[in-house]
Amino acid sequence: MRPSRVLRHPLVVIPLVAAVMTMGWLRYTQGQESVSRADPGAELFGTAVEAVGNAATRGWRIDHSLDASVSLTAGSGSVGDLALEVDVSRYVSGDVTLTSPRIAVTPQQNYLFKTYYSSGPAFTLLAHYFYLDGTDRLVALGDYPAHPRARSTVSAAFSSGDTVSAVQYVFRLASVGTLQIDGPYLQPAQDVYVPEPPPSSPNLIPNPSLDADRSGMPAQWSFYQSGWANGEYLVQSDSRGKYLETQIRDYQGGEAKWQYPPIPVQADQHYRFAATYRSDQQVDVVAEFELKGGGRQFLNLSTVPPAGDWTTLTEEVQVPAGATSLMLTLVSHGNGTTAVRDYELVDVTRPGDARWNRPLVSITFDDGWQSAYDQAVPLMQKYGYTGTFYVNPATIETRRFLTASELQSLHRTGNDIAVHGYEDGDLTLLSADRIDYQLATGRDALAEAGLEPNDLATPVGRSDAQVEWYARKYFQTVRGMEAGINTRQNLDPYNLKVFSVDSHTTPEAFAGALTEARESGGWLILVYHQISSQPDGSDRATITKNVFASQLEMIGGSGIAVEPVSRAFAEVRAN
Repeated sequence: MRPSRVLRHPLVVIPLVAAVMTMGWLRYTQGQESVSRADPGAELFGTAVEAVGNAATRGWRIDHSLDASVSLTAGSGSVGDLALEVDVSRYVSGDVTLTSPRIAVTPQQNYLFKTYYSSGPAFTLLAHYFYLDGTDRLVALGDYPAHPRARSTVSAAFSSGDTVSAVQYVFRLASVGTLQIDGPYLQPAQDVYVPEPPPSSPNLIPNPSLDADRSGMPAQWSFYQSGWANGEYLVQSDSRGKYLETQIRDYQGGEAKWQYPPIPVQADQHYRFAATYRSDQQVDVVAEFELKGGGRQFLNLSTVPPAGDWTTLTEEVQVPAGATSLMLTLVSHGNGTTAVRDYELVDVTRPGDARWNRPLVSITFDDGWQSAYDQAVPLMQKYGYTGTFYVNPATIETRRFLTASELQSLHRTGNDIAVHGYEDGDLTLLSADRIDYQLATGRDALAEAGLEPNDLATPVGRSDAQVEWYARKYFQTVRGMEAGINTRQNLDPYNLKVFSVDSHTTPEAFAGALTEARESGGWLILVYHQISSQPDGSDRATITKNVFASQLEMIGGSGIAVEPVSRAFAEVRAN
């Protein structure tokens, strides 16, 4: 084993903190005062308990749409003064929802909702917006996987603008299990990043209001069914207008959906799709492309859970090479009733060239492991490749991590030295001042050594609207862990998409990522952790140097240029 080493250049200013990753989360956050929680006197849930409902739960309520056995209990939390536990002991159908109190908001104000949670089942977070004109809309914000053994956070931010009068938040479950939330809060916030609303654009869906033709059916709409099932397809109406309904019984295979005529498209165009649905089964959101010369290509954009209330979903899709038309639909694959309305398809293609001048690959390493320097760098040098090393300054000169002199050597030979926080821990767990400290201190420690740290990879890949606000103060890009290829049409510098490589990554999957990058003219960012001389079955994130060598060979064979993140970003930004 290597002995501890002493810093011998400007990084000597860094306090040596060797065991950050083994700390409990309270130690990482420096105690309760640095845990993410509402500012004193700013929290809105505690002062807006609904007149009806259990006082112990302070206006939070539990419900289910069809067949499930559920309970809600409340107590004191370890973070805030309220903790809630939803237990779904039996689940057959429908959805289970935990809903916050309804909170009135003021115009032109940003708000942050946040809570700690642990969950056995996966769930969806939704926001229910109420508008000054008396209408309302329930919007799906994001899906969260089961996370039963550790504390994490779920959060959302929005601007009330000139139209929103009130909001409430909803956790939606559709399986047996227990969801615990601790310290939920909603407060006005200046330090959150809320994107500007997109400009209005024409809706490309024909007859979205479902006006009838002479036959009484919605003009330009039809239903489609394949496989073995009894299906009934209805046009219904309520106070919001018309909607389409699909009822499936005796299902043995195939699919059922309402559809419209395909929309003509060109390769690399980018579209935003929205629809509102209600269903007692999960539903697939599917993009269907007709291809030049015949044939079809299908892309499942998401699978959404059962929804007892009308819920608006949004997806984006880029047209692949060779496609001539696009149809986006909600597809049922099982017994049950699904209703859809308010279909919208908007062209959000960016002006100018559809794609960058050439595809790119960036090879990145997280955490600053010594093994990346010892095992990976010599192999990369054979190809003339340089990479990006996201490091935590607190671990420099500690056992198994990079030394200061090694970082300087990497920098001199053309590699990026970038920031992975100051310590290695989930930034969304932290109070605002601790987020700022982690990012500013991590950047400054490397900058004082002349390492030019302009890019960030958030520790454990997690971010939220508050983390992004502070990240935008200090960095030109932020790399998380969202899977995908960055293209000119989908590029978000503060949420760069990645391809994570681990011991389960197959050669076929790796080759497929390279092919997708080449065919889309995109930017593929590969994420590695440790590179070992021998297999390590105990750590999925570790791969062997032989596997790494074979992947470098595949990159070389692809003909795609390799650039560190900073140079790749400079290139694509200039296109």
